[in-house]
Amino acid sequence: MKNILFLKLIVLFLSFNFCYSQNQINLDVDNDLYFDSRDMYYSSGIFVSFSSLKNTDDKIFFNHFKIGQLIYTPSSRYEINPNLYDYPYSGYLFLELSKQKQISENSSFTFGGNIGITGDASLAKGMQNLYHDLVLDLPHLAWNSQMPQEFQINLVANYFKGFKIEDNVNITTKLYSKIGTYQIMTGVNFGLLIGDINWTGFSDNLINNSKNKLSFYLGTHQEYYFHDYKLEGSLFNEDAPLTMTSNKYRNTIEVGLKKKFRNLQILTTFNSMSKDTEKQRTSRHPFLKISLSYQLN
Repeated sequence: MKNILFLKLIVLFLSFNFCYSQNQINLDVDNDLYFDSRDMYYSSGIFVSFSSLKNTDDKIFFNHFKIGQLIYTPSSRYEINPNLYDYPYSGYLFLELSKQKQISENSSFTFGGNIGITGDASLAKGMQNLYHDLVLDLPHLAWNSQMPQEFQINLVANYFKGFKIEDNVNITTKLYSKIGTYQIMTGVNFGLLIGDINWTGFSDNLINNSKNKLSFYLGTHQEYYFHDYKLEGSLFNEDAPLTMTSNKYRNTIEVGLKKKFRNLQILTTFNSMSKDTEKQRTSRHPFLKISLSYQLN
């Protein structure tokens, strides 16, 4: 019944989103295999987003609808003894709806929420092993002692502010938080943006103007986690067969390029993450984000 409700919500949100004009669709793919890092820790993220720009009574905002899947795995991909894992197997499949409102020429506020499912219903095990079959020609991973199947609900909010230093040179900042059963965390992102600035963040990859300039970004995320389900399990029970102590403070270094080609906008960022848990065997973990946005009308 939960899976049927999940599908109904997808149809409802899609219908709601496409009733607006100036729609755009976005595909984000995060993966660590580009660096021959053996498919570990934050192994994969796939996100499909629909965004609609609306202008009413001099108020400009985006409505966002996102379907996403996150996959996390230990570094020893063929180890079957969970006692030797340095990271739990975990998947999260979610739907997110948010509104991003323009406050000024270079600032915005976003508020929304997501609902999702962990465990077998997240389809993470099947998705990863299918990718191993079709693309990598590798054996299946066992996914022993993965985080259990539980319904998750979360609120998300962020405030973005950019500061123009001179033509094409900008400083950007973003304060963001997640509060719910999957994660309770807060963070700040700040960076240097070479290129045009508007009221949306660089990594959002939203098509928000007609210019086709190349943009460059160098930034960092500084985060503090009060709770992280993928490592610690549920706040309300002890059903998880394998848990680990979560690092409260984490950081990520981000370097990216973005270019618009008429209705298509391409973004790619290199990301280097600090440890989520001290059990990880490497001090930092890299992954590459490739993002494609297409303006439908």
